[in-house]
Amino acid sequence: MRTNLIIKKLIYMVDSPFSKRDYDRFGIEIAKKNGFGTEVWDLTPVLDRKAYEVTRISDPVDYENTNCRLFLDKDNLYRRIKEIDRNSLVIIMFGIDYKTYFLYKKLSRSGISYALFLANAIPLYKNTAGNYQEGFKNRLILLLNKLKAANIPKLKKFIFESISKHLFKIQPPAFILAGGLATIANYKPPIGKETRIIWAHTLDYDLYLDDLRKPSINEFKDKEHAVFIDGYWPFYPDYVRMGVRAPVSPEDYYPLLCSFFSNVEKETGFEIIIAAHPRSNYEEHPDYFEGRKTVRGRTRELIRDSKLVLMHYSTALNFTVLYKKPVIFFTTSQMEQFNMDANYIRAYSSELNKSFININSSYKIGKKN
Repeated sequence: MRTNLIIKKLIYMVDSPFSKRDYDRFGIEIAKKNGFGTEVWDLTPVLDRKAYEVTRISDPVDYENTNCRLFLDKDNLYRRIKEIDRNSLVIIMFGIDYKTYFLYKKLSRSGISYALFLANAIPLYKNTAGNYQEGFKNRLILLLNKLKAANIPKLKKFIFESISKHLFKIQPPAFILAGGLATIANYKPPIGKETRIIWAHTLDYDLYLDDLRKPSINEFKDKEHAVFIDGYWPFYPDYVRMGVRAPVSPEDYYPLLCSFFSNVEKETGFEIIIAAHPRSNYEEHPDYFEGRKTVRGRTRELIRDSKLVLMHYSTALNFTVLYKKPVIFFTTSQMEQFNMDANYIRAYSSELNKSFININSSYKIGKKN
């Protein structure tokens, strides 16, 4: 890694289709105005062909006009890596795992300086149960669930994560864009003697700052509404990427959701609006939300002008906190059986010192609650 790096060009490497939202969040225009050449390399097909084939986004960008390149195979990617100018900095927007290791290894052998972006890191669940016997029981259940759901991709992931990253001979990044000390503690990125840690904020914060300068034009502003942060759980493409089944089935999940929404609407008087997931495609599905308004691409506005936010877990919690909105975290019995998502709900809710409810069980919702 060169300490006298003079950066003239930024190359963003992404592992999911590039969107207008990403273009704004990554600060592409800001980089251009400050004299940097910019490129975006979409590596989705190389990293996971199945995920690439099933992923659809609502706000795609024109790749040619935004200088975004789509890579369909490793050979083409390797050729382009050889052509990277020495005054370029590669910004990798995804972490190191068994699927991405080859890329980090290739960059290391090429001597290309790179930055690892971790400022959007999410909280991790830590079992803080004081009772050893209860903690042992939980760990045993977790192990049995893992063995029951084991497959080749999961085993590869487990083996990779069990081995120290220092054994993989990856060149440490020139920069780590970190979002707080927990980023380093939780994700344990490779750090060399010359790695510079830059303390940054989440990408959503720039959107929030931009929003402060603009008057609200949201047609829902004057309505007392709650917003549900949709995760597109039965169809989410990342489950394909991870090689796991979705934690819920649409036949069970959506009717249960709508029953919950009806109860919330009855108790609070708020109309519930669905903030559809950016990668969702509800146009191809039945009316799963029983006539409720479904809006895609405007989650920030819907949260800003809402009276209440409902979610399982989502990075949109950023906006809930920034706009100081009350939030209800909830789960289902099906999701509870899928340990990964259940633990994310625990992690997100515990960060705000909140509990969560299981909507398969009895619960009470009211304005005072």
